Amino acid sequence: MFRRLPPVRPRIGLRARFGIRSGAQVARDLRTILARLGANETPVLDASTAGFWRPDLSLPAYVGLIPDDGVTRIYNFFDRVGGGRGYAGVVTRRRARDFRGGRLTYDEHDGTDFVCPPGTPIASAAPGVVVAVRDRFLRGGLTASVDHGQGVVTQCTHLSRMVAEVGEPVARGAIVGLSGAAGMDMVSGFPWVPPHLHFMVWVRGRPVDPYRLESEPARPGAWLGGLDPRASGPLSGDPRYRGLEDVGVDAGALDALVARCREPAIREELERASHPATRLAILEDSLHHDRHAWPEGCDEGPCRPAGDAFAVRLTLPMPAAIFRQARAADSPWTTPESHGSVP
Repeated sequence: MFRRLPPVRPRIGLRARFGIRSGAQVARDLRTILARLGANETPVLDASTAGFWRPDLSLPAYVGLIPDDGVTRIYNFFDRVGGGRGYAGVVTRRRARDFRGGRLTYDEHDGTDFVCPPGTPIASAAPGVVVAVRDRFLRGGLTASVDHGQGVVTQCTHLSRMVAEVGEPVARGAIVGLSGAAGMDMVSGFPWVPPHLHFMVWVRGRPVDPYRLESEPARPGAWLGGLDPRASGPLSGDPRYRGLEDVGVDAGALDALVARCREPAIREELERASHPATRLAILEDSLHHDRHAWPEGCDEGPCRPAGDAFAVRLTLPMPAAIFRQARAADSPWTTPESHGSVP
């Protein structure tokens, strides 16, 4: 029923698994928490939050076991009601619906959560370039962004360690980093919340759901394989990238947006970025997840040249030797009532 994940060398330390890098980092995040408490920005909980406790998924994963059938379990899908339209620190299921009409998601969830033990290799879902790494304990810990061209970017969160470097071109299936259980949300839910990869797909700066029903119109950023995402690995016809110079950016529009940032720490992070492609990936992430830092009317779309985003098709973000398929890990309260799509 289960088999052990092949060991990683060098071993990942306990602090790295949970995204704790230094005392200064912890102190900084504690100050942020206290500031948010004063501003009434605390995460919203209710009775539905108990549904996130899944020891049937978390306990095997935390001891390094993976399903013997090679199928990763999906802990949460993208929220089709509020996902990608905003971001709030809520863990409720008041309005959320996944693409099937079920509740295997939560309010404003903006990605797909694949259950995997800490230390699982994380693969690039398409050819591209590693453009940015952010490390914020309060929002998922170590996070890597890969630009696949045509305005499509994928993002992997809750990592324990990077393998690829910023600026490095990666083939489909190349290892970008190792999974973990990093971030405040994972640490506060230990050990009942499963360790997982939070996988996001962005198209021209907007998070989108990679799952698409046959009844829905074609859209960019979808899985290769439809509702059954194809296993990772190189495909014939995949483009090759040389590095950051292959990422198109309107530097003038980007600089104008950076200048509008209202939070000094984020503006400094953007200004430290050594390449416009890195700065743009951080800016798009911040515009979505740090809306308090930006005035109304900021739009990241003009920073990217127009392209054929439909040409980018994604495969599972984990090596085929470990996981060859993905399947919903439904419980009685998340099973869809119907299979219709959700607006």
